[in-house]
Amino acid sequence: MPEQGTPGPLKLSERLTLVYERLDQMPPPTSAQESFDRLNAVLDQVEDEHSGVPKNPNPGLKFDGRMYPPREDFTERTADGRILAVTKGNTIEAHPDGTLTVSSRKTGKPVYHRQGAGQPLTRGSGPELKVENPAIAEAFEAVRRAQQGMVPPGKRPRNQSEARTQRRDTPQRGNDRGPER
Repeated sequence: MPEQGTPGPLKLSERLTLVYERLDQMPPPTSAQESFDRLNAVLDQVEDEHSGVPKNPNPGLKFDGRMYPPREDFTERTADGRILAVTKGNTIEAHPDGTLTVSSRKTGKPVYHRQGAGQPLTRGSGPELKVENPAIAEAFEAVRRAQQGMVPPGKRPRNQSEARTQRRDTPQRGNDRGPER
């Protein structure tokens, strides 16, 4: 039984707020790797202190009450120097200059943004962003569409070829009522 006056675990939203506050208290990162490493280290630190759940060295995909850094198989390093990662609820983009953006996969809106201190990437200065992992590419494309208001979050755009066609194997009004009895 916990001692009197010992606070219990914090809610997930409170722990996330602590992560973002601690990141803001640090000097601006100068590279994508530094930004990404800081996020992971601070997340682990906050979870060790406030989740009440011991760290699983090999966590599965099922939520155990603790947040973990992005899995390596859901993290991609691009040719232009970015690090892209997908978690259950967010997409994470660390730019070569250290800028970090965490966006909600549900709403597409940024939930955290921190400008880096390194040299910013200018358009046209490097190779076009090419994401190899289809799961990561799909998550980032969905967030991009939601941010631009093109498609509500969680919905897929419909192509003309996907338009529903009326099924002809069920009786319809008029002359298509089926065989006479």
